[in-house]
Amino acid sequence: MSAFDPYSRCPDCRFIAPPESMEYALTSDGGTDWDWPVRVTCLVCHARHVITAADVVQADAVMTCKRCGAAVTHPAGAARIGCTGCGLFLLGPDLDASQHEELRITEGLASLALRETYLAARQRAERRVGL
Repeated sequence: MSAFDPYSRCPDCRFIAPPESMEYALTSDGGTDWDWPVRVTCLVCHARHVITAADVVQADAVMTCKRCGAAVTHPAGAARIGCTGCGLFLLGPDLDASQHEELRITEGLASLALRETYLAARQRAERRVGL
């Protein structure tokens, strides 16, 4: 997690979070080149989508990391917050109980879907080598 990973609202799950992964071009000074597609994977639901500079949600709140004590800036309402000190992904402090439950369910279903994808790929590989 770097300090410049852009938070955005996922069009699939609608949660605000930093990207799980990000593919982008760099400018000559090392910044993100927004003239090219910026592909991100949602940290919450693992959906892949393209964002623009207009999709970036600006950090306007601060919380303290429970692990390392670092002050971490984040957008208000973010579901997950990446600590720039230790890398821990924290639960957003602005979510109410129903949003916490929706986040738990969304992350759980996304994890099950990833597991099924992994198992199917493993089975295909085993069939190819005759295991």
